[in-house]
Amino acid sequence: MMHLLKISLLISFFILLSLYLYTGRYDRPLDTKTFLDRNGRVIGTLDPAYQGIQFWTPIREIPKEILEKTIQTEDRFFYWHRGINPFAILKAALENLSKGRVVRGGSTITQQLAKNLIGAPPRTLFNKFREAILAISIEIKHSKSWTLERYLNTIYYGRRSYGVAAASKIHFGKNLSELSSQEIDFLTSLPKRPNRAPSPESISGEGRGEGRHFLEWVSTQIGNKGPVVQTTLDLDLQRKIEEAVQQILALRLENDPLLTTAVVVIDVRSGDLLAMTGSRDYFNDEIDGQVNAAIAPRQPGSTLKPFTYFAAFAKGFGPNSIVPDEPTSFQAVGVEEAESYAPQNFDRRFHGRMTIREALANSYNIPAVVTLNEIGLSYYHDLLKKFGFTTLNRPPPHYGLAVTLGSGEVTLLELTNAYAALARRGSFLPYRFMGVGAVREPPLQPVTVNAHQFAADVTSILSDPNARLKAFGFNASMTIEEHEVAVKTGTSYDHRDNWTVGYTPSYAVGVWVGHADGSPMEFSTGATGAAPIWHAVMENLLRGRSPERFPFSNDKIQITRRDDRLVAPATAPLIKNLRVLSPVPNTTYRIHSYLPREHQKILAEVNAGVQNFAPLRWYLDGRYLASTQDDPHRVWVLPEPGRHTLLVVSDKGERQEIPFKVIDMEQIAEKPL
Repeated sequence: MMHLLKISLLISFFILLSLYLYTGRYDRPLDTKTFLDRNGRVIGTLDPAYQGIQFWTPIREIPKEILEKTIQTEDRFFYWHRGINPFAILKAALENLSKGRVVRGGSTITQQLAKNLIGAPPRTLFNKFREAILAISIEIKHSKSWTLERYLNTIYYGRRSYGVAAASKIHFGKNLSELSSQEIDFLTSLPKRPNRAPSPESISGEGRGEGRHFLEWVSTQIGNKGPVVQTTLDLDLQRKIEEAVQQILALRLENDPLLTTAVVVIDVRSGDLLAMTGSRDYFNDEIDGQVNAAIAPRQPGSTLKPFTYFAAFAKGFGPNSIVPDEPTSFQAVGVEEAESYAPQNFDRRFHGRMTIREALANSYNIPAVVTLNEIGLSYYHDLLKKFGFTTLNRPPPHYGLAVTLGSGEVTLLELTNAYAALARRGSFLPYRFMGVGAVREPPLQPVTVNAHQFAADVTSILSDPNARLKAFGFNASMTIEEHEVAVKTGTSYDHRDNWTVGYTPSYAVGVWVGHADGSPMEFSTGATGAAPIWHAVMENLLRGRSPERFPFSNDKIQITRRDDRLVAPATAPLIKNLRVLSPVPNTTYRIHSYLPREHQKILAEVNAGVQNFAPLRWYLDGRYLASTQDDPHRVWVLPEPGRHTLLVVSDKGERQEIPFKVIDMEQIAEKPL
């Protein structure tokens, strides 16, 4: 008797504890937030606890047919039991034993609600006991209407919808009162199989996931703001972009079903984020559609090159400065683990000397790396920070000179906003997703002195279709009829990421195309993969608008430009058998002050095929150098910071000149921006 009393007291204790710890959680509707677009239209509703769509609907507003069919499907004896149904549990147990696997559950509606309250713990015997105790507690404290209302507003209906009202919107784009009997049948069957998909023709409105990535991202940024949040998103534009993405990618999905994309649109003048798509289909699990590629760090390919040349302009170079597109390597000497870096162009060709204008327009790699080497990594990284890049947060040497070719990772959102700063003539403005119409504070700040001139130089190059003809030909996807547009493409290593980012005086648009898992694509580049989507989005933005022209700077400002020589490769033609093996023309050697200079000597060597040419005479910047006694074809050069020319002359008068450069890493003085 005493034993039974102890068990009764223990059960009573569990019931009382459950009453106070759990059931109060749903005494009021959840902390849902309704998001509006810039014109006050509802984009969707989100509950931060679930990161899903949820509309709290009182039971009096839920159609009677839904109530009846839910009870018929889930718990026929709902109005008769007191939290648990022993007969249903016994029936489920016998059927599961006969089948040898779990084919039926015996949970009541109240038990399912209790499971949600506890937080969906593992299916252990102890947790099932907790659910049963809590279900009994709910029945003691609350009415059947209370329980049914909480159940219908919190149960999962698939596709990120929680509650029957959200499910109606997600699956059919309808309010509850608009559902047909067939649609109600479908919805009430979903709690048992929430991953069941409706037919494609039945999905419309919010069921397509309009602005879903944007809503989830904003919800992580706003903290406790709400319950109604007005955003900067333009719902009409968002819909047009999502439709355009579907139409364009549909042509490529047969060959690449995993292909997805992200799009960002920013208003240049205000910095407002007008549209954001993170994938081509939010609800497609095969492509990881819920991954928001607009905020995922990815390698940007060549889309950082405009900022490399912006930095060069700030350092005194101009669009007509000459840069080499010739075999070039960069080597740190005296550092055992260092490797040489010899950049290659996308087409694996060398195009000789050219202007910065031609180098940027045609996106040649070698001139960009040489230019970055001239201006310095630290200076460049400081400038990128002023343009709003936060993901390049490792020390500059971690990325090396290849950062201008995309060795780091950026987000599409930050990249597009940086291009918006170029459109704003070099003035950075943080993007804005709330506060439509509010005055921006602080006022616009140029990223550096005379930034408007440097941005105008970059824009002049990126908006000139003729300047990029050598590499791109005439690409219709990179032009908009009757409008001036500045545009840059990028392709990351192994074709993993395609980018196209560009702007007008009013809008900045960024597009990324790739696979969410980072796997390579086949034969796809920024110009062929992302540019068609970029063109469709920009065309939608500019349709019906008067043509705009970029305000190229005509200011009479005094900018001290360097001469037209950025790097003079001055490589003389090879003559007969005389060929210098080392150093490679235009190599940049990096030395360190903490190492003895004698331990960082540079080897100069000619090929062994000139043994009959004895003696050979070596000169460094016109000064005679003695060759080694045991081998007249080799000489060691003591490195001194600066530009140098090595000259070797044979006894037959054959000669070869090799330019190279030495940098002392500890003595580079970077000018502040």
